[in-house]
Amino acid sequence: MNKQTIHVSRPEDILGYIPHALEFQPRQSLVLLSLNGKRLGATLRVDLPKDSGEDELARFADAATAYLRKDSRADSSLLVLYTDALEGCAQFPPHETLLDLLLTALDGAGLPVRDGWVVGPEYFRCLHCKGPDCCPAGGQPVERIASSTINAEMIFRGSSVALSVGQAVARRRSESAAAKTADAMFSESSEILRILEGSWHAPEVFRRALLCWDTAIRSEPGPERIPFLLASLTSFHVRDAVIVLICRGLDAAYGGAVSSGVLTGTEPPGIDVRPTGPIPYATWKPGKTLDAYRRIFDAVLLGNSSQAPQWARVDRAANLLVGLYCGSAGQSKAAAGTLLAWIEWARGRGSMAHETLEMVLQEFPDYSLARLLRDFVATGTLPVWATDRDSSWSGSADRAA
Repeated sequence: MNKQTIHVSRPEDILGYIPHALEFQPRQSLVLLSLNGKRLGATLRVDLPKDSGEDELARFADAATAYLRKDSRADSSLLVLYTDALEGCAQFPPHETLLDLLLTALDGAGLPVRDGWVVGPEYFRCLHCKGPDCCPAGGQPVERIASSTINAEMIFRGSSVALSVGQAVARRRSESAAAKTADAMFSESSEILRILEGSWHAPEVFRRALLCWDTAIRSEPGPERIPFLLASLTSFHVRDAVIVLICRGLDAAYGGAVSSGVLTGTEPPGIDVRPTGPIPYATWKPGKTLDAYRRIFDAVLLGNSSQAPQWARVDRAANLLVGLYCGSAGQSKAAAGTLLAWIEWARGRGSMAHETLEMVLQEFPDYSLARLLRDFVATGTLPVWATDRDSSWSGSADRAA
């Protein structure tokens, strides 16, 4: 992935950058950014707590601080409070108890807040503002954020900001050109399902399914491949292996499936199902022990690995899955949406993952993996690789303040 350095200095630049990093405009939210010197590190966005009791607010502050501490290089932080309570508040700042607890917790963790802001629908103010020399009585107009240099630069680079996380997810669905192709070809997958019914966990069928996915991730698939990709997602074994395939490649995905003992199916009498045949099928030669493959497989699925996924493949796979989700139906659609949510979680974007899962479960309330993943995401747990700057997903820019 090509990394670009973005320099920000003024408050308007930092506040202009955050929505682009999140892909949506935060509301009623706390955003924390870790700093190492002048370089931005981890970004955390969470909904403001609804419970105003001091014990609950203290737990909230401790949890947010614990997340930011996972950036081992961080030596300070930035804090932004997005709240509708700014305009017309009798005493600045609003949510004073929460802010005091956050400032204390971050300072005690060695991450003192270097600067902070409170952003409302129409105005923003510096957190430490003491008088008109810093900010006017009502605050600075948010139009200054919209006209900031960093906002203009991000837009020039092709970035855009949705009004909410829900709209960000919906926009991704509507922007996919592949969706129209998938929609037109979806009916063909039923014939593939009929031919390969009960055979997805046969070793050769499984191997060819992963080869088809690997090819589609490497280069945009032609319409002849889409029905097979959709059909293959009806297999839980293929679906789970695709996650590992995306992050670690073909060998890790197939080796993990072999090590788990799921490839016990009988090969169908003919395998010339477009587009799998007549692909030459090379005998798989394991390069690791089965136990090692199994550990890799499980570590990727659960995010319990410090090794970074192959982010360029992850980004290409996300684009592919958006198209498949938009143009499919039934179990294939539920699987594609859940894989998209997993990718957002892998990127460290719990809000996007949760919103995507809610979207899937609204249509498929009984899809078990989506329910399990939603409950897991709700705990606030992130993959190990997402807690380290060197292994986490960086989007399209290497960020500097």
